[in-house]
Amino acid sequence: MPLAMAPFTGSVSLAATLDPGARGNGCIAYDPYALPPTYGYNPNLVAGIIFTVTFFLSMCGHVYQTSGCRNWWYSLFAVGAFAPSFFSAAIYYILGALITTHGRQYSPMSPKWYLVIFITFDLISICVQALGGGLAASASATYPPGDTEPGTRTMTAGIMVQLVSMTVFAFLWVLFLWRVRAKVLAERALVLATSFSSLLIVVRNLYRVLELSQGWEGELITHEVYFAVLDGALMLLAVGVFNLVFPGRYLLGKEEARKQRSMTPRKGCEYLEQRQAVKGWEMIGRAI
Repeated sequence: MPLAMAPFTGSVSLAATLDPGARGNGCIAYDPYALPPTYGYNPNLVAGIIFTVTFFLSMCGHVYQTSGCRNWWYSLFAVGAFAPSFFSAAIYYILGALITTHGRQYSPMSPKWYLVIFITFDLISICVQALGGGLAASASATYPPGDTEPGTRTMTAGIMVQLVSMTVFAFLWVLFLWRVRAKVLAERALVLATSFSSLLIVVRNLYRVLELSQGWEGELITHEVYFAVLDGALMLLAVGVFNLVFPGRYLLGKEEARKQRSMTPRKGCEYLEQRQAVKGWEMIGRAI
């Protein structure tokens, strides 16, 4: 969902929505449905509760899992449950950690530059979206309502920055996997989970670009089913898959990664599998 959403841009006044027989009769009881809904529909309460509860449970799971491995980067999965704009940073970290484990020679860039470049573009995207939302909201707050088109286009541009950035990252992710394909067998579950989550984020960003490009009265933004499926459900799956495949079970620290790279491929995979088993028992021990 965009960072800031402009209010209803039509020119319907409250008086025009009242029962003609009630006009001029003094105070009138408040009716929350007297004005047309902002996006063309009244949000479904049940769907809202379901999404809130499931995202909250996923967040709690990530907090618990992060506390077991004590790596603050994994806390981004918990934050991403309610702030999707920050969720991508956790995925960037996974690629960087895999590069550290298997070697810089398999990647066009060092792990540090993945974080610097793509997080920078995410921050630019957030700022541009916020600016566009502010412009659209300011224009619609005037009477008569002003032109919200500049703000809407600015928001769309911000989302497009995020879409292009994530698409480029996905390409680099696939390139790295292709080069290191014979060495990631021990982390195949994490690779599949990260690929699945990245794909869902790209699809969601594409939906948001199409949604805003149609304007505030377009087909996508005025029908809740699109938002529920192409935004809420996709992000729930993108976040939830890492509850099932928690990265802390698969990723090594820098020292352990150097030790693994000094071994033969077979011994390296055996060492990683042993470390994963040890980490699993350590987390169980802390929980007990």
